[in-house]
Amino acid sequence: MVIDILQSIVGGITASLVWFMAGGILYMNPFVAKIYKDAQKSPGLKKWTNVPKYLSYQFYGILAQCLLWAFVFAFIKSALPGEIILKGITFGLILIAVKIFPRFVDMWTQSTYPDKLLAIEFVNGTIGSFIIGVVLAYLIR
Repeated sequence: MVIDILQSIVGGITASLVWFMAGGILYMNPFVAKIYKDAQKSPGLKKWTNVPKYLSYQFYGILAQCLLWAFVFAFIKSALPGEIILKGITFGLILIAVKIFPRFVDMWTQSTYPDKLLAIEFVNGTIGSFIIGVVLAYLIR
């Protein structure tokens, strides 16, 4: 098996950019933004006064994850069923199983993070996992 490193890097960077933009829409739409604004006084939320710094941390965290997931995808793609879309959806399900669901359960059981925000994180994380999976499947062949 040969992994195309350049293709994996391009896939990871592209997936991070697409997810960052989609995440912006999912988290900054008026409905969700109001829920987050209403929860600002919760002790489970960190207060960020420097929004550009916060967004840069978010982006670099997304980039690091997407680069890692790109190499994982490149390594296991031949074991995934179907063509591009099915491979992407299947990989998205893997991401949900190894990242989104465990994080949700951990935060729910061990933190004071508000339940409404946990639900939003779970739904948006699930959507993001499918987006990342499909982008990687399309770009890493």
